[in-house]
Amino acid sequence: MDNDLVLVIGSKPDCKLPNITPKKIYVANGAAERAITYKKKNSSTYIISITGSAGLKVKQVRERIKKLRPHELISHNGKIDLENFFDSSWLEKVKFRYVEKKGIDIQKKYFGRVTLRLADFGLVFGSGNILFGILRLFYALIIKRKPPMGLTTGCLSILMALSENKSSKILVTGISLHGGNHFYRFDGIFPYYRGWADAYLIKRLPSDLKSRILTNDIKFSKVANVKLI
Repeated sequence: MDNDLVLVIGSKPDCKLPNITPKKIYVANGAAERAITYKKKNSSTYIISITGSAGLKVKQVRERIKKLRPHELISHNGKIDLENFFDSSWLEKVKFRYVEKKGIDIQKKYFGRVTLRLADFGLVFGSGNILFGILRLFYALIIKRKPPMGLTTGCLSILMALSENKSSKILVTGISLHGGNHFYRFDGIFPYYRGWADAYLIKRLPSDLKSRILTNDIKFSKVANVKLI
């Protein structure tokens, strides 16, 4: 079974890394550190690190990706000059590709426009203060006219794993559908309103995709309504 599994790893604290040998790994931002365990176990396991320009500017994220040295690096917000972050000897051994607009074009293949826009209501329900959240939503949609927030890097990694491995089960670990800290020391936190939006969207994935998701996280299983192993 391991040979058919694709593993997606996030930065949620206290996650249990499954004792498997997956055929491929997608790892979000600083969770790259966790993939080193699998690289040591089997160097042929193909590892993809997903991040963006904002992530690479954070030392705690960048250094973990550098230490992992994945087979492939994906930017979710367009082409990046990687020479600003990594030396040439590191880059020679890492493939690079990118998607635009934080992967929104990919997300539109699986979520309708209304669904993506409704996820923005995480600004209201996940902000801790309804009035502040309403003002924040009004500012984002009416004044700034921002595009939909869509999925965060962790859940975008799940979607990319599903879309690029159509015959495989996707095992998810360390992905939180609510706000909180990262497992590594970092001043920033995963915003609660983004967690709300992620949960809203993941629950609404097409059934053929969602049926291929597995997790070893009880909370993720309950919120996303996917199989717990």
